This record gives sequence, C-alpha cells and structure tokens, in this order.
Amino acid sequence: MAKKYQITAEVKKEWQEWGKVLLNRDSRMTAESLAKSYGAPKIAVQVRNFQCVRVEHE
Repeated sequence: MAKKYQITAEVKKEWQEWGKVLLNRDSRMTAESLAKSYGAPKIAVQVRNFQCVRVEHE
C-alpha cells in the first residue's frame, strides 16, 4: 500500500475571503509550504485550520 497524505486547510489571499482547500499528495506538506504554493512572493497568504493526515491507499 502506498502512503498518501490528505491536506485540508482554509486559505486567504490578501483581500479575498477564506476558501477551503483539499489536496491529496504523495508527500507531507506544512502550512508554510501551502502558503508559498498559493502566493507569489509579494502576495500575503494566510492559512488556518491546517491539517495533514496520512491515509493508506491500495
């Protein structure tokens, strides 16, 4: 069985409203790396309710 990770969080870019994110990945992710993946260097991205859970897939 392959190890996969499910990432859930709420993300906000500058003046936009909060939006939900659900990702399935092969590797772990942190809240900081999620924020970097959603914003350019000069765009402020906020992350809250971040969760990275390992799930087993066949």
